Amino acid sequence: MGIFGCGMHAMSQNPIPNASFNDWESNFFSAPTKWMVIGKGLHDTSQTSPDNHGIRLFNDVHSQTISYALQVGLNYPDILTGGFPISGTPTSMKIIYNSANLGNDTATIIVGFTRGVDGVPIILQQFDILSDAPGSGDKQLTIPLAYSHPTLSLSADSGFVYITSSQGLGKPNGNGSLAIYDLGFIDGTTPTTANLNFETWGGFSVMKPKSWYTSTDAFEEKMGTLYDTKKIFTSQSNDARSKSAIVLQAQSTGLNTSSNHWIPAWMITQNTNSPIAAMDMPSFMIKQRYESLRGYWKGNLVAGDRVTVIVNFFHTDTLVGSAIFSQNSDGFVPSSYSLFAENVVWDSRFTLIPTQATVGVFLSDSTFTEASNISSKILLDDLSLETYAAEIPRLAKSSVSVSVYPNPSQGNVNLVSTKTIRELLVLDHHGKIVYQANHIDALKHAFQLPVNQLSFGVYWIKIEGDHLRETHRIAFQP
Repeated sequence: MGIFGCGMHAMSQNPIPNASFNDWESNFFSAPTKWMVIGKGLHDTSQTSPDNHGIRLFNDVHSQTISYALQVGLNYPDILTGGFPISGTPTSMKIIYNSANLGNDTATIIVGFTRGVDGVPIILQQFDILSDAPGSGDKQLTIPLAYSHPTLSLSADSGFVYITSSQGLGKPNGNGSLAIYDLGFIDGTTPTTANLNFETWGGFSVMKPKSWYTSTDAFEEKMGTLYDTKKIFTSQSNDARSKSAIVLQAQSTGLNTSSNHWIPAWMITQNTNSPIAAMDMPSFMIKQRYESLRGYWKGNLVAGDRVTVIVNFFHTDTLVGSAIFSQNSDGFVPSSYSLFAENVVWDSRFTLIPTQATVGVFLSDSTFTEASNISSKILLDDLSLETYAAEIPRLAKSSVSVSVYPNPSQGNVNLVSTKTIRELLVLDHHGKIVYQANHIDALKHAFQLPVNQLSFGVYWIKIEGDHLRETHRIAFQP
């Protein structure tokens, strides 16, 4: 699938933002120890009492986002097994807060107690914090706790607290904020390491290439920023053809859980007007019709892993062309920088110049869905789009034993193999499985793609069988 070579002339056409990965940005964040923060949560020291550390959660009505804080523990993200140890039988919860700037919103606090690994909380109780008048100062609130499962006398051994700055189904009513300074449980005891008074804080720096949205960004938006974890970030390498290169490698969340948690390594060019990025979202403008995608790469892939670079072209918001470079561990992976190049497959009905494009780079397992082995590591540098086709001869691949036709296809696909086909997957340019067949046990297999669920584009067919593991691409043109 790949095209390799050295000694090519300098990249001439390169509208891809920061395609040389030389422009980086660093952001500093602070977070309370043991707490997960999602959204905007800042250190607040405005409390009038002596221990004045707290956290302030903000709402943003323009982006329709609210902020969350979650006390997490050893079993995160499974909060129902407890975020912090607790002893005794708490009868009520005490909270010191300031809602004078909350505005039109109502904040929500959920508290739960569990015992052992019981997935059903002994207590799961929600209560609201209303907005106080501006300048009204700090308030203290005590809320009785009602035990409901399974008996009144059963005591808990762990608990969790979940705070959100608005109850409006994830959307705020204004730009208000809520400050929480201290949490406690009357008749119950929690260790100081639970940090329910928000006294312990830490900070970390995050580096990322400008104009790219990374898997780390996606992870933190979904799971939040947790100071106690090993900080993850997209890696920069000085081992590059020019100033720097991007390093793709699966990252550990660093969370102390019963099983390993790994984050796949990927990046997608990002529209600065959007807080997220995806391969079906146009991200940068182009003014020409390009014929190939090129770049330089090197590294190593552990068995079953795959590196992929994709460009999607759009006319307004319609996908009209794609180019995909994808190489798994069965193929050649260069140890020094080598060129890859792939031709763009255009929708035959589209003859104009597209308006926008999006580029994504991915390191994943062979199904495109899970993180790669931690030992797999790929360096990418100097990506470009070119107005001429890829002309370097393809590497010979005598081991190919499967024919795929017709290509392009309107949905009907035929496979003919010299070896027995057992299983196959068809994946789209997002890595989503669109067709799957198991236990085929044949040398031939014909199938129909779910055309009502597909749009024009290049799809990947992953075939496995007796001494058989191949990946082919097919263009779908309805």
